[in-house]
This record gives sequence, C-alpha cells and structure tokens, in this order.
Amino acid sequence: MRNKNLENQIDFLLSAALQKCGNIYDAEDLTQETLLAALAFLAKGNIIQDMRAWLLTVMNRKFNDMLRKKYRQPTVFMGCDFDLADGAAAENLTETELEAGEESWNVRRQVAYLAKTYREVIVRHYMDGQGIAEIAAALGIPEGTVKSRLHFGRERIRKGMDDMEKYSKQSYSPVTLLVSNSGMSGRGGEPASLVDGDLTVQNILWLAYKKPLTIEEISQAIGIPSAYIEPHIQKLVGAGLMRQTGTRYYTDFMISTIADKEKHIPAQKQLVHEHFDLFWNAIRNGMKKLRETQFYRDCGFDARNSLELYFAFHCLDYGIYMAFCDIFGAEQIFPDRPDGGRWIAFGTVHFSEFHPQEHPDLMAHSYSGERHTYFNNFAGCKTAEMHVYSAEGFPARSYDRPPYASVSVLFRSCTDRDAVFTQLLCLLKTGVDPESVGFNTEYLKLIPWLTECKILREENGKPAINIPVLNRTQADVLRELCAQTRAALAKDVKELFAAFFQGKKQEIPAHLDSVPLQKQYLYADNAVLFATVREAMRQGELYDGGYDAEAEQPPCPMIFVWEE
Repeated sequence: MRNKNLENQIDFLLSAALQKCGNIYDAEDLTQETLLAALAFLAKGNIIQDMRAWLLTVMNRKFNDMLRKKYRQPTVFMGCDFDLADGAAAENLTETELEAGEESWNVRRQVAYLAKTYREVIVRHYMDGQGIAEIAAALGIPEGTVKSRLHFGRERIRKGMDDMEKYSKQSYSPVTLLVSNSGMSGRGGEPASLVDGDLTVQNILWLAYKKPLTIEEISQAIGIPSAYIEPHIQKLVGAGLMRQTGTRYYTDFMISTIADKEKHIPAQKQLVHEHFDLFWNAIRNGMKKLRETQFYRDCGFDARNSLELYFAFHCLDYGIYMAFCDIFGAEQIFPDRPDGGRWIAFGTVHFSEFHPQEHPDLMAHSYSGERHTYFNNFAGCKTAEMHVYSAEGFPARSYDRPPYASVSVLFRSCTDRDAVFTQLLCLLKTGVDPESVGFNTEYLKLIPWLTECKILREENGKPAINIPVLNRTQADVLRELCAQTRAALAKDVKELFAAFFQGKKQEIPAHLDSVPLQKQYLYADNAVLFATVREAMRQGELYDGGYDAEAEQPPCPMIFVWEE
C-alpha cells in the first residue's frame, strides 16, 4: 500500500534517524520501523494532521525501544519518590508495558534539558544513587544547596512534563541563519565561520534573539539536551555573538527577515529615478577625471569597465554611508574581537528554503561591501592589495563561488578565498613558481573559472590579469579621486536622505543596545547603489554590456595594487 505523503518524508526521516543512531544500518532499520508504524496507523482509517511531528514522535519511541533492547537499560518512572527501577525490574517488563511507559522517556528527556547546575545533582542522586552528603562533598557545596537544587530540578522536570508544547516546530523544522559582518573579519573568517553550516548554532541565535533565555529554555525549544547546548553558547558568548545577563543569554546582533530587506526597495528605486542627478553628478565629475588618467588609458576594454564599476560602487557605497553619519551624527565603532578581527555582525533568518527567483527585486540589488586583502613580501611583490565588491545584483558568474568542489572545500571563508585570489594574482604578475612560495597548486584549477569571470584572460596561451593593475603611485591618485568624489556625493544627497530615512528604521528587541544606527537603517538604503548604477547605464553614463542578462558576464568591480 503506497502513501505519497508518507513517501515524501523518507529522506527527512532517514536524516533524523542517522543523527540519532550514528550509523546508516541502524538508521535504516529505525526509519523502516517508523514507516511501518505509520502505515499500520493509516490503514486503520486514522488521519495524521502534522505528518512530520507525528513521525518524529513515533521515531523517538522506536529509538528508545531500540536502546532498551541493545543495552538493557533500566527505566525511570515519575513516581512520588522519583525512583529508578533496577535492571531486573526492567527486564521483566513486557514489550507492551515498555511501549506504554512513555513517561519514562519524557522524564529522561526532561533531565537532559536541565541546566548543568541542576542536572548534575539530579543525575548523581537519582541515577547514580549518591546521598545528599556525598553529593555535597563531591561538588563542594552545602547539603542545603544540594537539597534546594534537587527540589528545583524536580519541579522543572514536572513542569516540563506538563508543558510539552515547548518542543515546538523549531525542534524539527529549524530555521537557517546567514551571518555577515562589517569591518575586519577574524583570523578564521569570524563571525560567519562560527555560524555557517551549523544548524544548532543558527537556531540558538534565533531563539535567543527576541528576548534573553536561560540555557534550559533554549534547550527545551530547540529539542537538544542542555549538555550539548552549553558549549555552543559559551563559545558564542566568548566570540561576541551572544551576551550573558544573569542566568540568561541573548543574541547580540541584529537579525533581519527577507521581508525586512525587501520592504523599502520600491521606494529607493523611485527615489533614485526622481533624483538621479543628485546621486550621479559627483560621480560624473569624478569619472571624467578618472578617464583622463594614464593608468585608465593603459587598461584594456574589460579592465576599464572593471575600474569604472569599482569607482562607481566605491563612491556610492561610502558616499551614502558618509551622508548617513552626517545626518545622525554617529559612526559605527568596530570593537576589537578575541579572534583578532574588528567587526560588527548582522544576520538574515530564513524560515523556509530560500528561492532567489521568488525575490527578483532583492536579488537584483544585492551586493557586499568593499573587501580589502593585503600581503607583504609575497612572490616577488613587496606589497599586494586586492580591493573588490561582490556585485551579486548582476545575474552572472561570481568569481568567489567556484564550481569546483575539490577546490571549494579548501576554503574556510570568504576571507580565505580573497587571500588565495590575491596570491594568485601576485604569481601571475611576477611569474614566480607557485611551489617555491608554498602556494597550494590545487588552487591553479581556479584559473579557467577566473577567466570565465573576466578576472583573468588568456594571452599567448597563458593566463594574464584582466582587471586593473595599479602601482602604488597610481593607487594613491585613485584613492584621492575616490575621496573627493564620495565627499561631494555625501553633501549632495544629505538633505534628500534626511527626509527619506524617516520611519525606515528596523525595529529591534528593546534589550539589544549594541546595534549601531547604521545597521538599524541598513535596509533603508540597501538598493540605492544598484538602482543608481542601472540608471547610469540606461542613460549612457556607464557602459551597459547587457549585464542583466545571464548570458553576459560583467567585469568585476575590482582593482589589484602591487609594488615590486
């Protein structure tokens, strides 16, 4: 008998079973047992309203039965004295009695969710059979403290047993949280590297965002025992992503939804359309001076377009920021972090799978702020710098997302990728043998991809740099031109933005006092840059190579600066 709804849950169930069992053989058996139970239940004419929740409940029971049989474990009963049945008694229980004793599973689960302070006395007393005096001596606390912790622990367990709705949707349908940052990332790519790929950490951060929670409350809501939650929380507190207040913890950065990010895009597009000259006059004047420089004239076609895009992105990005700081009289302060970085984190939460095609306006205006990578004395270069914007709004290949799994797996973070690309540019510029400077030759596999992305080009059968390459003197000229242009732009748009920003601050939890104003208004001007660049292309101020067509590859807003 086939059931399509049930078949759709097989991959989900196998994944959940694998997490529980730790090996594929037991996981397959557990999945099969759960599916058979569901088929039997449905065959009797019953209806399952929430399929996943029902299946997970059955799987928990089956897994519990599997453990009892495998290890012949005793069963905990919730009686007046909260005693532990001995092994012999457990062996004499029938299969029906064990299945009916669901309370024992719930009790063990509640014990697992207790914070360490209470969990350790409960386990010592009820599981290990230690007396009050023995526990007090072992933990170095008064006997009265042991008794009060036992009492508190029992009450928390009983409350949890009566309040099972705490095992909410997030325990079986987790959110995903993407974390970015402004400022200088840490040595290991922090803060993103602390969160990427770790659903447990992502859901801890989201659960503790709206209000401070105890470890027990986080544990209950996420459906993972406290002992496994505590190390994550301590690590996040130590890194600066969470903060502790008393016995409670909260996420110490702003988290936005997709709706938050999309909310003001139409208004921003309209603002640019109606006041384009205010946004572009300063850039137009600066671009004229840029095009008169010798280093611009020395660039090839792609490199010129790359340089112009970099100039426009840089002046708009920093000019808008400067206008904001002037309007509100505030700048972002980037605190020193234990990882060696100086950053401010911000995140985006996804409640379901994100499909870019469903959010065309957001994707069309997405970009990441300027990233800088520096090296001294590498491969014959006294100094080397890469300055780049990721222009995700153009729907084409992104140089920093190579499709080669064998190479991508070597990257820990975006910081790693930029470092590798900068070193590769140094090697191509100087012609130094990669192995002689310890460069991992696996990264040479990136060359075809970087050529597709117009970072490199083929010249006489060899790869060559296809982006603007400037020496130190030329870079100083560009830097001064950028500074003049962004300051003029900020002055031009200040009054316009002062009115536009009104009512567009993102609401954040009242207890969250560390979020700079710039982040709270982050999505009030997030689309202005791309809206201005596109309008400039429509009006012939910038070269439009059909970059909004997926078949066309735009040059990257990037420059490479080096000194022999």
